[in-house]
Amino acid sequence: MIAAPARTPIARFVALVEQRLGLHYEQGQWGELEAVLAERAAGRGVELYLAQLTAPSAQAEWKVLAERLTVGETYFLRHPTQLETLVDQVLPSFLRQTSSLRVLCAGCSTGEEPYSVALLARERGRVDSSRLRILGIDVNPRAIAQARRACYSPWSLRAVPAAMRAQWFQRTPEGFALQPQVRDQVIFEERNLLEEAPAFWAPGSFHAILCRNVVLYFPPEVIRRIIARMAQALVPGGYLFMGPSETLRGISEDFELLRGGDAFYYRLRQPTPPAASVALAAPPPAAPQKVAPPPADGLGEVLHLLDAERYTEAWAHLESLPQTSQPQALLLRAVLHLHAGRLAQAEQLGRQLATASATEAPACYLLGLCLEQAGDEAGARGRYAASVRADPTFALGYLRVGTLARRAGDIVEARVALRMAVSLLPQEKPLHLALFGGGFGRHGLMQVGLQELQACTEVP
Repeated sequence: MIAAPARTPIARFVALVEQRLGLHYEQGQWGELEAVLAERAAGRGVELYLAQLTAPSAQAEWKVLAERLTVGETYFLRHPTQLETLVDQVLPSFLRQTSSLRVLCAGCSTGEEPYSVALLARERGRVDSSRLRILGIDVNPRAIAQARRACYSPWSLRAVPAAMRAQWFQRTPEGFALQPQVRDQVIFEERNLLEEAPAFWAPGSFHAILCRNVVLYFPPEVIRRIIARMAQALVPGGYLFMGPSETLRGISEDFELLRGGDAFYYRLRQPTPPAASVALAAPPPAAPQKVAPPPADGLGEVLHLLDAERYTEAWAHLESLPQTSQPQALLLRAVLHLHAGRLAQAEQLGRQLATASATEAPACYLLGLCLEQAGDEAGARGRYAASVRADPTFALGYLRVGTLARRAGDIVEARVALRMAVSLLPQEKPLHLALFGGGFGRHGLMQVGLQELQACTEVP
C-alpha cells in the first residue's frame, strides 16, 4: 500500500486557521497566508512554528494572527436602515416586557457599529438610553483596544451628518472622540465566536444580535454552529441582523425572514403551542393554502416541508423516495441544493430543467438565484428575464428583474417589471410561491413589490 502524501505546510496552516479562527480560504487565496506563515515562522522554522500553534501556550500567537487575518472594514451608520429598524421598531417592542434591553454586536471590529446603535437610540428617542445595554465582541484584540478608546478618523465618520457629529463627537489632535455618555454605554470584550462559552451564550441573554458582514468569511458548517449558538442566546421572539449579502437559507430554520423598508432581518421563531392548550372554539376560516395539490410519488410531503422552510426534513424525505427523473422531483432537488448552499449542484440541475418547456421558467429563475448568491447580479437579472419570457405570468420573475434593475439604476425598466409583479402576484402559481417565496407568502411578497416600486418613485 502506498502511503498518502503528507499535506504541505501551507495546507496545514490553512487548516489550523480555519479550525481556530473559523476563516475559510480557497486555494487561490493561499498566497496571502504564505506570506504571513513565512513572517511568523522566521527564525524558528515552519515545522516548529506549526507544532507550536497546536500547543495550549499558543494563545498569544493566535491573538497576533487574529489581528493580521481578520477583516475590519467598518464605519459609523453602515447599512443605516437596519439600524433604524432596530432602534425604531425592534427594541421598543420589548419595552413592556423588561426593564433593560440587551444588544450584542458580534464581530464589532473597532466599535463603530455598537456606538452607532447607541447614537441612533439617543437621536431617535424611541428607547430610553438608560435601559439599553450594548455589548461588542471581536476576536481581534487590537480592534477591541481601539474601540474602547472611541477616537475615530474623519473617514470612519463619513456617513454621520454634520449636526450629529457636532453633538456627539469632540475634535482632538488624534481625531474625533466620542462623548463619554455614549462611549460608556457600550462594553467591549475580546471573544472568539467559535468558542463554546455556555455562560456567555446562555438562553435569553440578548433581545437582538447584530452579526453583519462577519460570517461571509466562514465555511457553512461553522456558520451553522455560530447561528445555532445565537438562536439559543436570544430571548423568545428575539431578532438577528445580518449583512445585506448574507442569508440563513440552508443554514438555519430557527428564524423567519422579515422586511422593513429596505432592511431585511430575522426573528426567532416562537415554539408552536401544544394543541391541548388551545381553547375549544369554532375554528377560524381556513386561510388559502400556498401549496399546490400534492404531486404524485410522495413529492407532496417534500413540497409541504419546503413551503414550511423545514429544509433538512424536506431533503431527508426526498432522499427516502425512489430516485426518479420526473421533472418536478428534479426541480425540488435543485431548490433544496440551493437552500443548502450547494450552488454547483443546483445550477447543474437547473440547466438540465431549463431545456424542457414544462420547467423552463422556474429553472431559469433558479439559475438566477444561483448567480445572485454568487454575486453576479447582472447575470442573475438575465436569467430572471428569461424566466418571464418563458412564462409571462411568472410574478416572482418580474419581482427579481425589477429589484435588480432598481439597484443597477435602470429605473424605467424597474418600474415596468415591478408593476407587472404587483399585478400578477395575486394569481401567482402556488407551486412558485412554495418553491421560491422565501417564507414571505403572497401578501408579504406583495408588500415587497410595493415597497420596491415606492423606492423607484423616490429616485430623483
